[in-house]
Amino acid sequence: MHSPPAANLLIVSGLKREAILAGPACLSICGNAATLQAKLAELADLPLCLVVSWGICGGLDPVLRPGDLVVGTEVVSEAGSITVDKTIMQALQRHLATTSENVVIGRLVGVHAPVLTARAKADLNSATGALAVDMESQIAGRFARERGVPFAILRAVSDPAERDLPPLIANAVKPNGRTNMAAVMVGLIRSPGQLPDLIAAARDSHAALRALGRCRGFPGHFLGLGLPHF
Repeated sequence: MHSPPAANLLIVSGLKREAILAGPACLSICGNAATLQAKLAELADLPLCLVVSWGICGGLDPVLRPGDLVVGTEVVSEAGSITVDKTIMQALQRHLATTSENVVIGRLVGVHAPVLTARAKADLNSATGALAVDMESQIAGRFARERGVPFAILRAVSDPAERDLPPLIANAVKPNGRTNMAAVMVGLIRSPGQLPDLIAAARDSHAALRALGRCRGFPGHFLGLGLPHF
């Protein structure tokens, strides 16, 4: 059995394309729920100072546009609510205020499957009051809470609230977080009418990933906070 890598900062994402943060004290993991939970189990003894949920998210608030950044205050799910570390959240907010990014602060909701339709997004927004939705924050938050480690959320909006996603999106990602191109092509062959929505989703995703790319220096920012409870 391999020893866990040394790290102080754990970054949890869903997609391989999101796992862009790196550094000598930073460990990024990605994948679906089962993959993340297996990887987190291997890191049970890893000394950490912070767990961050990082990646793209779906917009639930109609004012959010692709590429907007969401600093989470908490993630709610059917299992309850997990709040972030308030000191880190405020430090992150102050740091982003010095950039040209469009930033919102608020609640996210965690789900187990992609939310594909504008109607479903509206219903989720109404039921939870969440600004955005993702599938990893609840997993990262639960791990941080169990370990007694501070938790933070930084996400970039991909699909806005009014955007329907093509159904093939549900099978477009492999368990390891890589794009399942074969499943995408099969979906398009069976239903070519999904192509316009797929192109729109790709455009939105590109805007979100560009926003995340502009935050690549954040491992140093997080580790440089020097918070006393670290």
